[in-house]
Amino acid sequence: MSDAEALSEAGRTLLGLVDPDERADLRERVAAAVSRGTRADTVVCVVGEFKQGKSSLVNSLLRQQVCPVDDDLATSVITMIHYGEEPRGTVRRRDGEETVSEAITVDEVGEWASEQGNPDNAKAVDRVDIALPAAILKDGLMLVDTPGMGGLGGGHAAATMAFLPFADGLVLVSDTSSELTAPEAAFLKQAISLCPTVMLAQTKTDLYPQSERIIELDRQHLETSGVEVPTVAVSSHLRDVALETRDRELNLTSGFPELLDVLQRQVVTPARDASAERAVSELRGVAGQIRSGVEEALRLLDDPAEREAAVAKLQDATQRLEHLRGPGARWSTVLGDRITDLQTSVAHGFRGEMRIIGRDMDERVEGLTRGADWEAVTRDAQTAVSEASATAYGTIQRAWGEIHVELAKLLQAEDLVSFDTDRTAREQADLGSFWAGTEAVNKSENAGLAAGRSLIGLAQTYGSSQFMFMNLSAVSKFGVSLAGLAAGPVVAGGFVVMGGLKVFDDRKRRVTDRKQKLRSQIRAFVDNVQFEVGDDLANMIRDAQRALRDEFLDRIGELQATYAQTIQEVQQDAKRSEQELVARRTELTARLASLDDVDRLLAEVGS
Repeated sequence: MSDAEALSEAGRTLLGLVDPDERADLRERVAAAVSRGTRADTVVCVVGEFKQGKSSLVNSLLRQQVCPVDDDLATSVITMIHYGEEPRGTVRRRDGEETVSEAITVDEVGEWASEQGNPDNAKAVDRVDIALPAAILKDGLMLVDTPGMGGLGGGHAAATMAFLPFADGLVLVSDTSSELTAPEAAFLKQAISLCPTVMLAQTKTDLYPQSERIIELDRQHLETSGVEVPTVAVSSHLRDVALETRDRELNLTSGFPELLDVLQRQVVTPARDASAERAVSELRGVAGQIRSGVEEALRLLDDPAEREAAVAKLQDATQRLEHLRGPGARWSTVLGDRITDLQTSVAHGFRGEMRIIGRDMDERVEGLTRGADWEAVTRDAQTAVSEASATAYGTIQRAWGEIHVELAKLLQAEDLVSFDTDRTAREQADLGSFWAGTEAVNKSENAGLAAGRSLIGLAQTYGSSQFMFMNLSAVSKFGVSLAGLAAGPVVAGGFVVMGGLKVFDDRKRRVTDRKQKLRSQIRAFVDNVQFEVGDDLANMIRDAQRALRDEFLDRIGELQATYAQTIQEVQQDAKRSEQELVARRTELTARLASLDDVDRLLAEVGS
């Protein structure tokens, strides 16, 4: 029996033991646990710089052309691809202050998600969701094709870094035309701290004879910088030809079987196992509640003298649980304190990072002397902002898990509520709930894209600045040469030199103006990101607080209901006839046997 089958059977057995009218809470918990364990979404982001073969790689994994590919910039918005029985698409875009969803066909994806069909994202698309009956997606894998990131430091990079804590895996795509760039290596290093599994796919191996040498050099560079990630060399073109001609050897040469194997072993299977383990923990929690009530009722059937004392004990436990549900409970106080500390720490740290970035960029702009440096400043500003944003999101994700563990231990000490306190902080944090809602993802993505749009003017600025510096150089040289030609008449020569200096001063003033404009635009960019991302961070912390509060309150409420139900049944048992007690004992014994079956099924999961 597979893990999914065992979980499903255990869930059905538990649902048969839970009254649908009296214990809707437990039924919902069982259904959610089975759903999580049998059909867990495994989110894998595919990222990389422009024209590295990201969309081609995704299409080759899916074995069909879905994501737009062309000779110019292709994917322009985030495209999320998951399993569906029928092919369908949904566009989520902004219409004024509202976000609207529109159904599209898979063939229409390029009209919304590509630079060609939607230049500069003029249609205000947040993302495109695609459902496909693709074999690779059937186990819950969700592929996320991201827009190309120029220098891995633009607004899209900020958006990608922002939701990496919610992803199960990341594939950085870099072609083998040249060695990994410094930004690519830095991106990998940072991504490792935010995402459980990071891998490198080196593409277009069929196009470049030096591919093997490039791959080896990249391996050495990563090893030197302390970055350890699985690396797979692939060719989407060879993969497509192999599928078309059904050439098994060519398919192996394409590298895709190895890529799929790494994804399965290091991303999909661990994520699925973690979801199954969590589902097992949830189902065992429900089974434990049911078992405690059944065992207590069965014990009191055999010892009627203990009924009054047992009922009193259960009533006392119910009152203690009621206190735990109140605002004065220690766990509730600790939750409030930890959230306050987290809000202060994240907000102060993020604002501080933004101030440092603004100050550093001001100094960089002031020292600009070469045209090429203007572009580097804007790229570095975006990179610094994306790193600061990602660090803040990662801090919240880690803190959420740590707070969960602390609260679970506090409640465990009450000897009333049972929680699994051995899982890691990441496992305790239900990242999937944030991803499923995608509100936080959308807002952070929009912040990155909005920030990116605010930098459109910077491209014009540093482009004209390069032209300006070339002209400055030419004018100064031209002035000197004119002076040399007019060396005979001193007055004429002096006039030409002064004229040249006047032109130079004019150009210098224009350089100062350009620098001021660049400083203003970078400040506006930093301020915009600080406002948008800062607001999203605050919302994310509030959402985490509500999620933690609701989870623990739900568990306490469930136990209260179980105690109340047990009290009611024990009191009813006291009024039963001898014949009714015999039937009741048979019923309770059968329920225990069913719970034993549940324990056996859950023990099979992962074995």
